Amino acid sequence: MVQVIALVFVNHPRKLLRQKKRFSAIRCTCLAWVIYSVLTLGLTRAQPLQVQQLSPMEVALNDIVSSSKEAERQVRALGANAKGDDLVYVKLKLVTIYRKSGQQARSEQLLNRLLTALPSYNTTLKIKVLISAAFFERRQNRYANAAQIIIEQALPLAKPDTLQQARLLQLAGLFTRLQMELSQAKRYYLSALAIFQQHEDHHSEAQLFSQLGVLYESEGDLALAAEYQIKAMRFFETTDDITELAGNYFNLGELYYRANDYDKSLDFYLKALTYDKQLNNIQDMGFDYHRLGSIYLQTQDFVKAIKYTRQAIAIFEAESANQLLSRSYLQLAKIYQQLNDESQRFAQLKHAQETALLAPTDHQLRQVWHDLGAYYVDNKNYLKAKQYLEKSVVISSRLGLLDHQLSDNELLSTIYHQLGDYDSAHQYLEAAYAIKLQLHSEQRIREIEKHKRDIDLLEEQIKVANLQEQHKAAVADAATHKTISQGVIFVALVLLVLLSVVIYFFYQRRQLAVLKANLYQDALNQKNQILADVSHELRTPLTALKLQVDALKYQLVDDVDVSYQKLGTKIDDLNHLISDIYELALSDANGLSFEPRKIDFIPLIRSWAEEFEHYTSAQGFTWQCQLHTAAARVNIDCDRIKQVLSNLLTNSIKYTDKPGVIGLDVAVISNQLVITIKDSSPSVPDAELEKIFERLYRVEKSRNRSTGGSGLGLSISQNIIQAHNGTITATTSDLGGLAVTVSLPLQAM
Repeated sequence: MVQVIALVFVNHPRKLLRQKKRFSAIRCTCLAWVIYSVLTLGLTRAQPLQVQQLSPMEVALNDIVSSSKEAERQVRALGANAKGDDLVYVKLKLVTIYRKSGQQARSEQLLNRLLTALPSYNTTLKIKVLISAAFFERRQNRYANAAQIIIEQALPLAKPDTLQQARLLQLAGLFTRLQMELSQAKRYYLSALAIFQQHEDHHSEAQLFSQLGVLYESEGDLALAAEYQIKAMRFFETTDDITELAGNYFNLGELYYRANDYDKSLDFYLKALTYDKQLNNIQDMGFDYHRLGSIYLQTQDFVKAIKYTRQAIAIFEAESANQLLSRSYLQLAKIYQQLNDESQRFAQLKHAQETALLAPTDHQLRQVWHDLGAYYVDNKNYLKAKQYLEKSVVISSRLGLLDHQLSDNELLSTIYHQLGDYDSAHQYLEAAYAIKLQLHSEQRIREIEKHKRDIDLLEEQIKVANLQEQHKAAVADAATHKTISQGVIFVALVLLVLLSVVIYFFYQRRQLAVLKANLYQDALNQKNQILADVSHELRTPLTALKLQVDALKYQLVDDVDVSYQKLGTKIDDLNHLISDIYELALSDANGLSFEPRKIDFIPLIRSWAEEFEHYTSAQGFTWQCQLHTAAARVNIDCDRIKQVLSNLLTNSIKYTDKPGVIGLDVAVISNQLVITIKDSSPSVPDAELEKIFERLYRVEKSRNRSTGGSGLGLSISQNIIQAHNGTITATTSDLGGLAVTVSLPLQAM
């Protein structure tokens, strides 16, 4: 019975993510080390201890996971002679197959028959029929109805603290999550998780991890979201559960999509599509096609973007999934906007409006009003634009969607400015600026909390690793003592061994206690030093930011627009500093992702040198490039090495007096590839050449100097080069400035 209930909603965690409308880029390119280091938590413990017996009919139906015509034929064959409860199980299975394969009319007709007979069923069958009814409502985008069925009708039938109650709580979380009631959804999820863990139901626990990942992604915590998604993926891959894997791969694709890593995102979406085709999950295939269209829109491949989006539209149209259909029309409108085809753009926007009104939800209507308003702004019909944007901002304000409020207020400010209503334009501009400050503030709080969690985790990992090494050393020493003492007289041997063991035992206990205390103190000191450095680095820009805000508040500035620009610059500086600190923490813990490959470096550096020359010349410097070798095969991550060279070049531009000279030398010396970035004066004192690689160290002590960076770039670069088994050093340049030399080991040709 328990497994049958699970089968009804086994592939639905993915659909939480598929209802999202906001996919803002975030600094999640540094997700990798948080994700893959913490997710080694085992989900491979023993199977649930409490497994209820299933009837032969339920077992046979559970083995049918596809929604194909062949699956339908198999179910009908099983139901040919079925009676009583077994016949109800067969009908429920057919309702699910019809729903997933796009046969909505047949699914609804059979479900209505089951609902009519609901009073005659036992409690277990009633709950299963109600779950099926809830998923039918969800398929029609009627999330409130689905939640009401589960919360008001099904949950009261379940016994407390049972797996049945846990699954209903999980469904309640799913449907409230689809309504963007995130706090309520989290309460339902955590209540269900506690029961699953109590019963050691690891399969259901993995499902819930996937859904929690979706919820945290909705809250903007992509690191935590990815942590839960990969926990789920690792379990499902061990069980070969392609239904769950399809949803899990889609959710991971969403995370990488939000992180702007379109290659990895595309890979996960294609995996999800492959499984959905095997399962014949028609609407899920529509989600896959829609998101593939989104990726190709972002990568400017408009032919494929149109192709996949229209495939999604065809599926959603056949399914009468009007909200999803409206979303795909909006995506198609964005594609035609990029192609400068305003006629097609407007036609798709009207389709989006018509379908959204057939299944109205606040989120979708707001997006339609916003995009129509933006269209009329682009076409200078400001009265029409004002009409739609005012409806949009009402919804975004009511729902508390800050990023949507920001874009709505910015557009309304532009519209009123064009209409000559400068007071209203100023009012909306002030509202947009206040929202922007709030968004930055909330983002900084989330990032600081995430960094603290990562530092705590790193400390625990360091302590565990060191204690394990000490334990291995103790075992090896004991074995050595045993071997040496074998030739001694028996009585002396026994006494000596006993005495040695007792002494060694107490000595090791003391040593381990001292080591544990020292490790704890060292980790605590390191954490406190990091927090102190970060606080010091943040204090000055925050003080400047406060002074600028106070100046605006008390009207002490002459040019308000310039002051706003300065505020934006200070906020960008803070975000850049936090990014550098976090990337340094990743590199210190060997958490940066590397994808090394063996290549000939010379053609690659020639292409980079052209980019460097254009950039350097544009900054007013003379560029020199000397390649002293025709070939150099190395095993490197190209993106990381380019990151190092770009950082060194940026430092040279910042700290070299104009007009000056910046050079790049490449040579092969003693089986090493040697790359040097050098510049003209000023140089760095000899005593400080080694210190420049220390974190937060800058030769120029002034924190306000315009050329001053975060003081972390060289530390990050050093960690990247060391990860490549190379070295990086600083010396005085023959041009009169600084020369930074990178050495990388050559590979056999």
